[in-house]
Amino acid sequence: MVNLREKPFYLNDRQIKWVEDTVNDMTLDEKVGQLFVGLKTEPGVDEDRIRKDLERSHQGGLRWQGGDMNTVYLQNRIYQQNSKIPLFIAANCDDGGSGCVPEGTFVATAAECGAGAGTENAYHLGYVAGREASAIGCNWLFNPVVDVYKNWRNTIVNTRSFGSDPDIVTANARAYIRGVKEANPNMACTAKHFPGDGVEELDQHLVMGVNPMSAEEWEENFGKVYRALIEDGLETIMAGHIALPEMSRKLVPGIADQDIRPASLARELLTDLLRRDMGFNGLIITDASHMVGFTAVSKRRDALPDAINAGCDMILFFNLSGFNSPQLAA
Repeated sequence: MVNLREKPFYLNDRQIKWVEDTVNDMTLDEKVGQLFVGLKTEPGVDEDRIRKDLERSHQGGLRWQGGDMNTVYLQNRIYQQNSKIPLFIAANCDDGGSGCVPEGTFVATAAECGAGAGTENAYHLGYVAGREASAIGCNWLFNPVVDVYKNWRNTIVNTRSFGSDPDIVTANARAYIRGVKEANPNMACTAKHFPGDGVEELDQHLVMGVNPMSAEEWEENFGKVYRALIEDGLETIMAGHIALPEMSRKLVPGIADQDIRPASLARELLTDLLRRDMGFNGLIITDASHMVGFTAVSKRRDALPDAINAGCDMILFFNLSGFNSPQLAA
C-alpha cells in the first residue's frame, strides 16, 4: 500500500484528507477513468469536444500528438480547466523542450550528455525541459531515460541513454532531475523503462522485449540506477513491456517459461521487486499500451486489468478521438 506521508509525496493531514474525500466522492466510472492517460491524436482545440471527452472518459492524464506551442498551451489549459479532478499532463522531453512542441529548444541527446565530462549538460537538459514543458501547461515528464546501453544494435535506446556505465547513467539522471526541479519544483519525473532496455535488440513496439541479464547482473546495472533514484525520492517509474526472466525465476521458483511476462504485466517484478524489495512508494505507469510488446501477450481486455493487478497504477494511452465510454478498457 502506498503511504502518502512518505517520499515521494510527503503529504500532510489536510492534503491526505483531500485525496481521501476526492476518491470517496468518485463514481465507479470516474475511478476507472482515473487509471488512464488519454492520447489526443487530432490536432486543434475544440473546447466543447474537450469538455465532452472529459465527461465521458474521466481520464487521469493527457498526452497529445502535434500542434504548435500556442495550440498546445491552449489545449492543455482547456483540458485542465474543464477536468473535475486535476489532470496529469505529460510530455516526453528526451532532448530538451523540443520534445514538447516544435518550437521547443533542443539541448542535447542523453548520449551527448553522458559522453561529456561531468553532468552539467544533463542538468541544463533537465532545466530547459522543465521550463518549457511547464510553459505549455505540463506537470509530468516521462523522463529521464535511465536505460543502460549495453548493446549497440539496440536502436530503441540508442542516443536516448546516458551510456553503458550505471554510475554515469545515475549521475546524469540525477542531474537531469535536479535541473527539472530547479525549473519547476512541482514537475514530476519518470524513470524508464523498468526493468531496463538496452541489453537486447528487440523493439517493444513490435514484440515483447527480453532483458537476458542474470539477477546479479541486473542488480549491478539497472538495479543500482533505480535504487539510487528511488532513494532520492523519484515520483514515477514507467514499466516497460520487457521481461526479466532470470529475476522472475528467482522470485517465483518453478515459474513456467510461458508464464514469464513483461514487467508491465509481471506482479513479481512490480509488486515483489519494485515495491517490496526496492521500496518504491511512487506511481507506476505502463509504457504505451498500444505497443505490440503489451498487446501480443494477451487480449487488451485481459491485459489492462492484469497490469493493474501486477502493480501498475496507471495505463498509458487510450485514444481520445472517436472512443465511447463502455469501450474505454476494451
